Amino acid sequence: MDRISGLPDDVLVKILSFVPTKVAVSTSSLSKRWEFLWMWLTKLEFGDILYSESEFKSLQCFLNRNLPLHRAPVIERFCLDLGLSDLIPEDIRMWAVVAVSRHIREFKMLVCCHPYKRSILPSSLYTSKSLVILVLVGGILLDVPRMVCLPSLKTLKLISSRYSKEGSLQRLLSNCPVLERPKCLLSSLQNFTWSGYLGRPQDRDIAVYILKNACRLRTAEFVADTHLVPKLEMITELTRSSRASSTCELLFR
Repeated sequence: MDRISGLPDDVLVKILSFVPTKVAVSTSSLSKRWEFLWMWLTKLEFGDILYSESEFKSLQCFLNRNLPLHRAPVIERFCLDLGLSDLIPEDIRMWAVVAVSRHIREFKMLVCCHPYKRSILPSSLYTSKSLVILVLVGGILLDVPRMVCLPSLKTLKLISSRYSKEGSLQRLLSNCPVLERPKCLLSSLQNFTWSGYLGRPQDRDIAVYILKNACRLRTAEFVADTHLVPKLEMITELTRSSRASSTCELLFR
């Protein structure tokens, strides 16, 4: 250990970057020399689905105390796996604020249970100039503000997300000019079928976005349970939407 401790700080930080964040943080107790080295790490991953509730509470106290003091000017990756925990939304929002303020490149948050009734994402996340990858998994509420600008975002993955307002998803997608996956899909999409269309605001936002941006689309078919989604209402909503393809035919079943 004495030989390793004699290495320059940047070399030690590089060594710590190859081990899990939890292990890197534990080295802070080795000596004064190691106490703050982990705070220079540019990739941080916290939480685990296998954590107990007491472990999550300890993590909450640790992040509240230490994350605002993190020293790396840029955080390349920040991953927070909340698992089955029910942490305080204000704390989670504060951690996200710190990550965004460090010119975050990749932000990933996973929630397996206990969907939060309030937004746990700060408005600053939606105007990050550095964010390239955004992954949100679970019952995360997206309160997309009117001012959205994500000029560097290339990869967006939303699973089981919820939206506080109508048009939120459409507003989010339309303000990500270099987003790769939707653009790649929409530039070549010719035939589209949505089975099990539910007509929820977020479903309608996605459908409208596809119609407005799929320039080669020939047919768009929506298959819905008319007991859940009145057919006339569904037809009216979608036929009113503008279409990038002048030859696109809408089909409803």
